[in-house]
Amino acid sequence: MELSNFILHKEILLIHATIDQSDYIFTVKWKTPQNQKGGSWELKSYLNHSTGEKDLTAEQIEAFLDRINPKWDWEQDEQQLIKAMEEEKKK
Repeated sequence: MELSNFILHKEILLIHATIDQSDYIFTVKWKTPQNQKGGSWELKSYLNHSTGEKDLTAEQIEAFLDRINPKWDWEQDEQQLIKAMEEEKKK
């Protein structure tokens, strides 16, 4: 899977992807959970650029979403930041 041509407009992202030698255009929207950290891209639409069909399997769509979504561990990152700030104060 090769990703290219990213176009961001507010919370909507258009992505060109090559999957199994076919070109696709994906539209995803950033979704932030209420009262939580983080967020993820959710699929709004896609199509095969050559045929106009929606011909990907559920597994291929899931692989695409796994590729574009961040894998953050917010609690671990926060602890590392706090530790670094405490160490900086000691200097």
